[in-house]
Amino acid sequence: MSDAGALGLLSPFVGGIYYGSLVAGVAAGAELYGRRLVAIQTLDAAADLAVTGGDQEFDAAVAWEHVSGFIALADAVHPDYLARLEQAGKPVILVGHTVAGLDRPAVLSDNGAGIRAVVTHLVREHGCRRIAFTGYLAASDIRERYDAYLDALAEHGLEPGVFLPAGNNVESGIAWDTDDLLRLGRPDALIAATDRNAIAALQVIAAGGLNCPGDILVTGFDDIDEASLTAELASVSQPLDAMGRRAVDLLIRQIDGTDTPPVTHLLPTRFVPRSSCGCTMYADQLPEVAVDDELQRLAVRLAGVLPAAGANQTGRPAEWAARATADALLAAAAGDTSRIGSAIDQLQPLLAGSPDPDALRVICRAVQEYAAGVPADDASAATRVGSGVQAVMLSLGRARRRAQLGDKLHLRSLISVNYTLNRALLHRRDVEPQDPSWLRLTPAMAGSIALRRPNGALVRTPGWRRRPGPAIPAGMTPVASFPPAELLDAAEPGETVFVVQAKVGDSDHGWLALVDTVENRVDDGREMVNQCAALLTIALDLRAQEQELLREAKSDRLTGLPNRSSFTASLDAAITRRRVENRPAVVLFLDLDGFKQVNDSLGHHVGDHLLVCVAERLRHCLRREDVVGRFGGDEFLILLDEVAPGEELDRLLDRITQAVGDPYRLGEHTVHVGVSVGTAECGPASTAEQLLQVADRSMYQAKAARRITVPAA
Repeated sequence: MSDAGALGLLSPFVGGIYYGSLVAGVAAGAELYGRRLVAIQTLDAAADLAVTGGDQEFDAAVAWEHVSGFIALADAVHPDYLARLEQAGKPVILVGHTVAGLDRPAVLSDNGAGIRAVVTHLVREHGCRRIAFTGYLAASDIRERYDAYLDALAEHGLEPGVFLPAGNNVESGIAWDTDDLLRLGRPDALIAATDRNAIAALQVIAAGGLNCPGDILVTGFDDIDEASLTAELASVSQPLDAMGRRAVDLLIRQIDGTDTPPVTHLLPTRFVPRSSCGCTMYADQLPEVAVDDELQRLAVRLAGVLPAAGANQTGRPAEWAARATADALLAAAAGDTSRIGSAIDQLQPLLAGSPDPDALRVICRAVQEYAAGVPADDASAATRVGSGVQAVMLSLGRARRRAQLGDKLHLRSLISVNYTLNRALLHRRDVEPQDPSWLRLTPAMAGSIALRRPNGALVRTPGWRRRPGPAIPAGMTPVASFPPAELLDAAEPGETVFVVQAKVGDSDHGWLALVDTVENRVDDGREMVNQCAALLTIALDLRAQEQELLREAKSDRLTGLPNRSSFTASLDAAITRRRVENRPAVVLFLDLDGFKQVNDSLGHHVGDHLLVCVAERLRHCLRREDVVGRFGGDEFLILLDEVAPGEELDRLLDRITQAVGDPYRLGEHTVHVGVSVGTAECGPASTAEQLLQVADRSMYQAKAARRITVPAA
């Protein structure tokens, strides 16, 4: 990769069917220019899939020190964040939206043209007069689609149909029912702003006893595989990959200092009719092409299955495939069938590069259409041409099945990886969440974690990389320097650096960065990097909760001192040292004198406050290696390691008596208490229970006689 500054991408999600396709286009464009891409997710890990843009409160200057300029997808961040980037000298290219008051180049799919094509098709082809609309207008691109819907109806002399607001852009956004749809009379058609809104709308329509397309036609927008395959949903296909590539072109020009006017670059969309709008078996009823030349007509049909990214990008491969197909079929008619394989070789990349689930049927239908016009002098020639067409269809069919099998195996692999990660991070105690080496269980190539301390500072743990190379070091890091340069250097051509917050709900532990390829075959928010960040957050939460429970199990809740069981464990260890190393030890048993009077007369809250103060004074009296614990009530225990009865112990007892006996100011009250102390010396045959009993008896003797004795255990 080049040493030039990386490119940054701000996106609500950094993978998935919709956002992943945009990210893939940006990544491909960055690779062409020899630039690394840092894709930053502005939503929290495991964010709600009701996509309404990114987190508008996202303000972290992630990777600013490494990135020369940014591409911002629609509503990924608040406009103020984009203004900060401009002020910092980081050029910004907008994708999928424009921002009022921010004059920046923008790349958009032609939402307006797509919706106008839908309305025109419904009016002209199906005679629709009452057309309803549903969508989430708070999203800028959905508002644009709705405005185009209103304009298109006006162009056709139609009044707006019923508007049904959606709560978001996915299935859960559809909260209206059939009565809402029918409140102004049954519409002829319903335009949904997204395919996922359309899927839910179809379910509502069916639940209300209506049929699509018999009673009402329905269209969507985005042309995702799920909608087209399971619902035969008519939709508008967006050139997502081409949008990402165009944005990179514009950003590189900005970075290089080339004048780039702040204009909007519209890329063409394409309406794809299907059975939900009454166009049953669309692929078998290809639309008319106003071209007389049969070869050119074949090229146009083949180009139609590719992303709507402009003739410069898609025309040439389609022309090559059309010419190879025509030459092969003409040669077959003349007796030479050897060229069929070359035609298949040219057609397969078109099929593989098409996001259209109807691509196979369209290509096969287009080849059949051309073959029907190939002159055949006799039945043998017609048979050879027919056999050639059949070979093309069978070969392309097998290629599509292989691709579908690949998708199935890929999804199965992701499920397996996610299961393995769950077990490793959430159930195994030999895996430390803050050590990113657990990423070896995923396809990732390298990883780095920055954890947030209570004061907000970020600390990187040692990084991990699969391939040999310089270590990814630990250390303090400002967010602008994360991910570290060593992680960026670990990314090879075709790989992207992804950054996601290790944040779920109120749990915010910092950041996860990893190197991987773009995932655009699963739903938005379900891609591996997002799942890794979510599991990391949950695992860190669980470890923190376990530590807190362990601390509470070993500590007195009021004073924070070790409780009786914890103190006894320390005492057992001291007894072992006494036997093995012949190290002396003494146990002190303390009971406060006068505590009951304070507690009874001033209340338990004052008594509790007094116990906390006594615990603090005891801590100050002791060495770091000494152990002080609360036995219960107003009784305390002290373990003095490597101390034996004598002057040192006597001085300590005097210090404890003096410290505890000094007056206490507790709110409006000044109180005094004393302390009775019993001692027990650890002997070679001592047990913890015996030492505590001896110290307890000694304490009661001291309380009775107001003096201290030192019996041996």
